[in-house]
Amino acid sequence: MIANLYKSNSLHSVFRKSQATIFIITLVICSFTFVSISTYTMETYTKQNLNVLSLAVSERIQPAVVFKDQQTIEQILNEYTFQHSIRSISVYDSHQNRLAYSFKKTDYYSKLQILLDHFFLKDPIKLNIYHNNKQVGELVVFGSSEKILQFILTILIGLAVVMLFMILALWWSTNSTYRYIVQSMQPLTQTAQLVSQQKAYNLRFPDNNIKEFQDLNDVFNELLQEIQTWHNHLQHENHLLSFEAKHDHLTALPNRSYFYTQLMHVFENPNSRKTSALIFIDNNNFKYINDQYGHLAGDAVLQEMANRLKQRLRHQDFIARLGGDEFAVILESVTQVNHLITIAENLLNSCQQPLNFNGQSIHFSFSLGIAFSQFASTPEELIAQADQAMYKAKHLTHHWFIHKP
Repeated sequence: MIANLYKSNSLHSVFRKSQATIFIITLVICSFTFVSISTYTMETYTKQNLNVLSLAVSERIQPAVVFKDQQTIEQILNEYTFQHSIRSISVYDSHQNRLAYSFKKTDYYSKLQILLDHFFLKDPIKLNIYHNNKQVGELVVFGSSEKILQFILTILIGLAVVMLFMILALWWSTNSTYRYIVQSMQPLTQTAQLVSQQKAYNLRFPDNNIKEFQDLNDVFNELLQEIQTWHNHLQHENHLLSFEAKHDHLTALPNRSYFYTQLMHVFENPNSRKTSALIFIDNNNFKYINDQYGHLAGDAVLQEMANRLKQRLRHQDFIARLGGDEFAVILESVTQVNHLITIAENLLNSCQQPLNFNGQSIHFSFSLGIAFSQFASTPEELIAQADQAMYKAKHLTHHWFIHKP
């Protein structure tokens, strides 16, 4: 086959055929490199997005699963299925009875997308849903490869453009020598190898003295730019989903899961454990507010509580909403009881002014249960101490109580 390639008596023809061979090899190498990089990148970030997205869905539907509010669950599932790359979502109760189900129809490229779903996203993400440390349900999420499909189609179009440039280059570069072409290819292949091995999407193919290779470089640089843009976009989306998974959607405060993680860090650091305290906060008349003014007013009260409490705390203190009308604060650099009393009274003073909601003045108050971390051996014990102190505070006129060992 190689001998047949050079049977032509025309030097022009010999150069043309040798260049055609080199261009084909370059196309195969670069095409394989870019398709592999693109597929791997999209598969990795799609699975990461799906995991983070599943956590966000789990946090949002947890109250509805507890109360078996099927309408709310279906509304949330349909929202996520429509807005994100999700094939289907199922929610089951603790007895494996399905409470809700949502799926997305595949309108375009259905057969190819089904094949990609089977290849990349065959297995679902399964998350248990907990309430008060008790499993109340299960979330099953199947991802959709629609973004992967769109990206692969974009890459194929780009490769088709590369093919067009290569065909044109065959007619324009017949006067170049074989050695010069090989030397000119080295920066291109070296850069492609670096991108493949190190996932360095910020690299660009260097300028080349041969116009055809420079055209090829420009096209591949555009593809690299698109990959880098997708990479940055997916990182930003991961950040947003991560924030949503760790924060309460009503008050924007850290949620229960984030709170437990932060509390674990306190116990992992001996210095923080000696100088930290935990405050449990519970609204005294939240049920009355909901019954008297409605749930929208109750939500407004929770938002107002979150804002006022946050304004009264120091920048190093950590406040979270645990659920319902319960909040928790992790205080740092606190060693004396007098400091805690000052902080507690300052927080309680934040509810002196009523909330103006739709022209109505809504009075609310809360009770504080406080415990020092140095007097607890585990995070669970510290939580129990603060919780007990909070219930004692409800029966006191000043509405705060400090647990003493």
